[in-house]
Amino acid sequence: MSALATSVGSTPKAAHYNTSLTAALLRGAWAESTPGQAPNKTDLSWGELVRKWGKHTGGNTSLIHYLRDISLLYLSSTSHATTSSSGFITVPPSSSQPTTGGEQGPVSSNSSNDSNGGSHSSFVHIPHPHLRHRKKNSLDEVASASGSTIRANEGGVGVSSKASYLSSGDLDGDEVDDYRGWGEGNEWWNGVGSEGLEEVKEGIKSLEGLIQSGKLSAAELTSARLTLAYHLHALGSHEDALSVYGSVDWTAENRFGIVQGDAAVLERIRGRYLQGLSYELSPIPDYTRAIQSYLLTIPLLQSLSSFHLPIPSYFCTQPTSQLPFDPYREIFRYLSTALTRAAVLSARQSTPTAEERQMTLRILRTYHSFNSSWPASFRPVQRQRMLVLYLRTLEATYPAPRQPPPETPLLYPGSCSLSARSLWTKEVTEAVRQGRSLLQATTSFPRAGSLNRPVTTFTELSVALYSRSAELGREIISVLWWAMTLTFQSQTILRHLTHLLSDVGDSVDARRVFELYIQLVLKARETQQPESSVQLRSSIANDDSASPDEAQQEAENADPDNIMKKGSTPESEIDTDRQFIETLLGGTRLLSRDLGETEEAWRYATLAGDVISNGGIGVGNVLRARIEEAKGIVRMGMAVHTADAVDRPTYQAQAINHLTAAIDLSPTASGYYHLAHCQAEARSIDAATQSIRSSLELDPSNVQAWHLLALLLTARRDWEGAMKACDAGVSVWEQDEESSAGEEELPGNDSGNTVESRDFAIIPPTPMDSPTELHPLILKDGSFPHLSISPPRTTPLSRSAKLEHVMRLRMTLNVIIEKQQGPELAMLKQQELFAFFSARSGKNRGKLGYSSGFGKGGGMKSVASGSSINAMTTATGNEDGKEGLGGSYISVGVTEGVVAVQSPTPTHVNPPVNAISLAPPVSEKPPINIQTPSTSSRPSSPKLVVPNADDIEDESARRSSSIRSKATTAKHLHVPGTGNPATSGISGTGTAVSRPSSVRRLNVTPQYSRERAGSASHSIAPTAIHSHFHNYTPSSRTLQPPPPPLNPSEDHGRTSAESRILSNLWLMSAATFRRWGKLEQCLVAIEEAEVLDPENADVWVQLGLYHSTINQHQTQSQHNASDKNNSTNLGIGGGLGDNSSEASFVKSLLLKPEHPPAIIGLSKLYFQTNQIDLAESLLNQLTQESGWDIVEGWFWLGKISQVQGRSKRANECWQFALGLENSRAVRSWNEVGRWL
Repeated sequence: MSALATSVGSTPKAAHYNTSLTAALLRGAWAESTPGQAPNKTDLSWGELVRKWGKHTGGNTSLIHYLRDISLLYLSSTSHATTSSSGFITVPPSSSQPTTGGEQGPVSSNSSNDSNGGSHSSFVHIPHPHLRHRKKNSLDEVASASGSTIRANEGGVGVSSKASYLSSGDLDGDEVDDYRGWGEGNEWWNGVGSEGLEEVKEGIKSLEGLIQSGKLSAAELTSARLTLAYHLHALGSHEDALSVYGSVDWTAENRFGIVQGDAAVLERIRGRYLQGLSYELSPIPDYTRAIQSYLLTIPLLQSLSSFHLPIPSYFCTQPTSQLPFDPYREIFRYLSTALTRAAVLSARQSTPTAEERQMTLRILRTYHSFNSSWPASFRPVQRQRMLVLYLRTLEATYPAPRQPPPETPLLYPGSCSLSARSLWTKEVTEAVRQGRSLLQATTSFPRAGSLNRPVTTFTELSVALYSRSAELGREIISVLWWAMTLTFQSQTILRHLTHLLSDVGDSVDARRVFELYIQLVLKARETQQPESSVQLRSSIANDDSASPDEAQQEAENADPDNIMKKGSTPESEIDTDRQFIETLLGGTRLLSRDLGETEEAWRYATLAGDVISNGGIGVGNVLRARIEEAKGIVRMGMAVHTADAVDRPTYQAQAINHLTAAIDLSPTASGYYHLAHCQAEARSIDAATQSIRSSLELDPSNVQAWHLLALLLTARRDWEGAMKACDAGVSVWEQDEESSAGEEELPGNDSGNTVESRDFAIIPPTPMDSPTELHPLILKDGSFPHLSISPPRTTPLSRSAKLEHVMRLRMTLNVIIEKQQGPELAMLKQQELFAFFSARSGKNRGKLGYSSGFGKGGGMKSVASGSSINAMTTATGNEDGKEGLGGSYISVGVTEGVVAVQSPTPTHVNPPVNAISLAPPVSEKPPINIQTPSTSSRPSSPKLVVPNADDIEDESARRSSSIRSKATTAKHLHVPGTGNPATSGISGTGTAVSRPSSVRRLNVTPQYSRERAGSASHSIAPTAIHSHFHNYTPSSRTLQPPPPPLNPSEDHGRTSAESRILSNLWLMSAATFRRWGKLEQCLVAIEEAEVLDPENADVWVQLGLYHSTINQHQTQSQHNASDKNNSTNLGIGGGLGDNSSEASFVKSLLLKPEHPPAIIGLSKLYFQTNQIDLAESLLNQLTQESGWDIVEGWFWLGKISQVQGRSKRANECWQFALGLENSRAVRSWNEVGRWL
């Protein structure tokens, strides 16, 4: 160690003054009047501190003064200051809250209206000297002949000193809020002002003399060269500065300098930063070497004592504590700008490679790791712009499937065991939260006529990140709600909030925000252009005369130059026609699909068309096609919900015309899919089959399209083709699942960290190694390229939503298997389906990366809206096969409402296609035991519907007033017996029967005794707690309900949506068991379904059919010897079974008033018990309104007409039912979504 180093610590005073001076240098206290203290706590000025340090250590004080002189000249900035009338700087208080609203102050840079402000620093450390417009002494007089520039006023800084006008915030500096600061060239750079040039030149001469004198030690020589290069750079002599930097021995010990220790490390950090800046600003810039020099500041940090490199909190390793800011303020000044310039140069590369793009991300990630330790008042503009670049880079670097995690995510060692996508998701979440904190502290509510640009830009980038990963939905929604507190009626924020709330399933809030957005846009357009504004129509008029030719002609007549005809002020936040139309289409889908308000949806779809007719600025054929597509879907929805037989066919024809026009304008997979769905509902089976095949040619990865094709093929009785379509759809899902699950297969993936779900957007990410997709993140002029943030035309689906779709598809496949090969094989397939769903739901959900919700986005819901979901049921008529229609046998699923199509002409009826009958029950084989799958808990989804052999084909209907007047309270499913243990599960005490396991096994005697159908007490609403008690044995005198279990059952982790799906699987099994003749297993399955989902109306439909079957067997056994007339009694007589059946159907209607399966079952029961008038009133209302195309309704209405002696009417009903039956699929069309 040198003699100088030895002298530093030779005496206690030497060590004290060396420590005090080091602390002042590290915190950049150039403008402080008393930067240090004596051992006796006396405050010392800069001159006195440096003198005492030189006295006790023997150090060269002149080098310290030259460094302070150039720092005061170079670091001063006017970013935070305004010049008073006296010419002095008014230093604002250090506060995180802005005091001004103009753009001149970066703390409140929330408006771009005020662009004519005063001078700004080009970027941090590049000054516009604030004293250049006034004459004053810039430095104190030299008071020592030895070369030490001791200030004239030793006791403090005089009023003539530059330091008297500066604060630490001034020396921090900031960037000007101008994109040109990040552009190519050096026009944005300004060195020392003219009033300081002579001082800098004198300093250069003195330093050169010291270096050439040969009196400096090696450590002092290094410091002198670094200070000389600092002067040359500030003077604009960048090549000379680079020459000096080239003579520095960078391999020497980092802690050797004029002031030993951390101050010497600081010198080298400053030198590397200024070296990079000189490379960048040279006449022939070398950006590669500039980036290298900037990044060489990072390794130097490890030479600092008591300084640790921060590890981000989103890494799996234990995050480090925050760094103290003030003690290292000078280091952070240079470090922040070095990383900023390195990130800008890296992001500005015109053709970046994947490795270069990842390097940009590493630089930004490192910057924001340090950023978390900085106060909000430290360079807010720079940090706001770096935040924008960071979010843009994250959006551009979304990891591809199976992409390995980065080996070195930071510029310094830092391990991370997260997978690539997990790291990306957590990093985005942390970046968004840091951005919120920064903008909350550095922006304020805008003044009248101003915009909070930083906040609106931040929200748009947050939404762009959501478009990459739907898992971020809730986080980004919270950002948008927060942004509304810092903006005034921002159309941008309301537009994005509408789309995101709709995607995550918050339909009510989404509607409110959407309506507010429409009001704001229409009012703004009316104010700006009152002569050509459009308005939302107040009523629904049937004036739609859409045709493909008219839509095409309108597109051809569009004026491409219309964009120049409408002016807008530069700062007015009025959405473009394209943005307005896209939001209108999103709101139309929200109202129609999610809320079931098709008439309201039509108003907004019509408004989108009016915007097109009014000019449609920047609207091409693709968006015009989307408008026509939306109109077609809404029109068909109106046909479904319209009971008027006159309007229904008109709406159907208009729907198909709109969809055909959409395809003519822009053929897309979604357009063909929606056309096929409407054609299927209109019973144009052949045309629908051709349309869905065209959709699959354009997009073979759509599972719902394969499902719709399978349903169409079943309508054509092509069972083999339907099974192949189902298999193809399952294969598509398996391929997508394998791709998505690849992320979980990577070693080191965190399965137990805070991010539990792994749902990703349906839009496949761009591979990182595709050079054609990599574009510069910053343009040559320093501006950001345009980032299109448009809502997807179809809803992004998470893995959980895709699971729901494949579950529906596999349930349809099981229905086809039962029709072809009988119930035994179908039940084996049903067991596989239970196991399949159990492995991906409940507590097992997180193991395979599924979220806790079905439907859209991250927490998703069903494809059909709750308001429009109706039961799809099956009906084979009488169990003896004499009156069955051969329709669908099992139906479990969500529907979107009843389809209303034009009635087939009953003049000519083709011979019916014989449906494949079920195989006879195999009585000698033991029953199949279904194991209860472990399931999970999810947000509630629309009701799923379970039909059966005697149910109905899915559609909604309205109950007549006669039903309401006759409705009685229904029995609860689980009630205890009053006598022996063999009594049935429905008995008369009204208390809950205990079950030793999750399934109560019943002893069904061959005689089907009446004890099984005994009367029970009534309950208004079924609940799981009343139906499933543990550790309770019924006795013959059970009068009170059993006590609650001491040990509550284990939490299964199921959500309501998962419970509904699992409940419907049990009901599907119950229907198969009933048709198979295994009534004990049938009742067990119904009980399990009720425990899983007490509010499932189909539980009571199945229970009613179960009682009807029990009563039929009882009647047949009692009258086995007699010759009963089936045409009058249909094999079922009155009795307790009828009462139980009626109570079950009524209970279903209490839960879901307009439930077609319950109405059909109740009407059939009334007919069989000779209550003909009541049955007719129910069926008349059902068939004349929205349930007009339910086959079973027309069939039984024909039977009623026959009994009443109206043979002609009966024949018309049967012919119409037969026409519907010939084009009916095995399950409802609404098992697949009307809207993608």
